[in-house]
Amino acid sequence: MKSLIFLSVVLCALILGSVSFNSSAASVPQKQKAVVTFNTPVTVQGVMLQGKFLFVHDDAAMARGESCTFIYRGQVEAADKLVASFHCIPVYRAKANHFIFRSVETAAGIAELREYQFDGDTEAHAVPTMTVK
Repeated sequence: MKSLIFLSVVLCALILGSVSFNSSAASVPQKQKAVVTFNTPVTVQGVMLQGKFLFVHDDAAMARGESCTFIYRGQVEAADKLVASFHCIPVYRAKANHFIFRSVETAAGIAELREYQFDGDTEAHAVPTMTVK
């Protein structure tokens, strides 16, 4: 009888030891936000940005293949303030110590946004190139 109880305890310990527990915190889609001030003009997808803008990245929308980057004029996420949206292209970079945007000069001192990266992230978000139809 003692050996049956001992065997049952050992079997339970082995079963529980082999079960993998997944944290739901890692799989919760999130939105990242940052307010950025452009002192000089920067274009993104044909839209001129100058002044204060809110950048929002929605992981759930990205997973669905939808537009996941939203840029709003000002600091508020409001439909009437939306100036640009697109499905970004993830690019892996060194961890950012602050919000970073990377751009290239296109014409006469006008910078074009190519990608952005949130503070603390190793993933940057590249802007897809526009196709002319």
